[in-house]
Amino acid sequence: MTDSRDPASSSGGGERAIWVLIAGVFALGVLSFVTSFGGGTDSAAASNDNPGSEDGSDQAEGGEDGLADDGTAIAGESTTPTPSGAADSFTISASGDILIHERVAEAAAAADGGYDFDPLFAPVQNLIASRDFAICHLEVPISSTNDDLSFSEGVFRAPSELADALRNAGFDSCSVASNHSWDSGEASVISTIEQLQRVGLPHVGIANTPEESTRSWQFDVRGNIVGHLSYTFGLNGREPGEVPAERVAQIDEQRILADAAQQRANGSEFVIVSMHWGTEFQNAPDDQQGDLGPRLLASPDIDLIIGHHAHVPQPVVAIDGEYIAYGLGNLLSNQAQGIPECPTLCPLDSQDGVLLDFVVERRDDGTLGVAEVIANPTWVDNRNTWRIISTDAPAAIGAEVETAILEASGQRTRGSLAIQ
Repeated sequence: MTDSRDPASSSGGGERAIWVLIAGVFALGVLSFVTSFGGGTDSAAASNDNPGSEDGSDQAEGGEDGLADDGTAIAGESTTPTPSGAADSFTISASGDILIHERVAEAAAAADGGYDFDPLFAPVQNLIASRDFAICHLEVPISSTNDDLSFSEGVFRAPSELADALRNAGFDSCSVASNHSWDSGEASVISTIEQLQRVGLPHVGIANTPEESTRSWQFDVRGNIVGHLSYTFGLNGREPGEVPAERVAQIDEQRILADAAQQRANGSEFVIVSMHWGTEFQNAPDDQQGDLGPRLLASPDIDLIIGHHAHVPQPVVAIDGEYIAYGLGNLLSNQAQGIPECPTLCPLDSQDGVLLDFVVERRDDGTLGVAEVIANPTWVDNRNTWRIISTDAPAAIGAEVETAILEASGQRTRGSLAIQ
């Protein structure tokens, strides 16, 4: 990953993945410029919400094949031709939940009074940054000032430095719609967007204004256009009408289907839907997951569903060649069996998580689909450092954790995922 920088001035060449915002779509998003992330293959993109001119006259003009002059899909095209030079395969990586409890924040406390979360992500940084498109699930709002931090289950507000750490770890986008998105009302949405925008990290599932909520997040991954959507089952007891629908995207089957169809109509060749759902600490999918998930995946406009919220790994299920990952456990949290903050509720596998790789390949008919799912189990060292450790390669980062603990965690995770 490159250092954090002004995303509006980012180069489009020599980069791993870039994102495009397209106006006039139902998906939630913010910002209206093009930026790039990571290192690897060349990529380029165009947006029809170009800040270079008020009337959009600086946009690339399209040819007969439905592509811009630089080979990328044009906003608003109803067809999805393969962009010139697009790779035939790429890898998407998705993480488990990121929850900043008080002990996690204490572990990141710096001598200058601020916070440094980089060491907590460092053991798995290569697993994240080396993928073509890496998605985090940020479950908690982020503060802009650090004078209003909160680490309780009822109201979360994480330090602003968390945004820097997510960017530095190698994430290219984060799904943000969760039951905590509105913990402090609209201030939670405003500050979270502000901080993610500051470091140039795209986010899906929340928006500041109705106008922003009609922009669609699309990403150029090695020349392939990937759309990303994010929704939550609820907002900690608030009735749906209490929170403006355009501020936090909540699960509604018809809306999700419409959003996905619009993504496809605007050129997305592969559409990911992140779902904050399920029953906490339950490995098996609950009724909503089991009923709604397959119905959504049956849509021709949805290619992959990635779930969160249960805080323990859940199954990865294949249906007609497409996948639902019901739950990816915790990437970073202080949920561990027997600790003072969680003496009875948290099961042993609430320290377990996974960086789940989806290898996407172009099929014979020209469409994109998941060809392979690869698990990279992780474990949070809740007793000492709160570092995120790969259970498969702890020695690579000098993890001073008993091998048996890590082996057991990896076995639990793989058993729960039961990848088909």
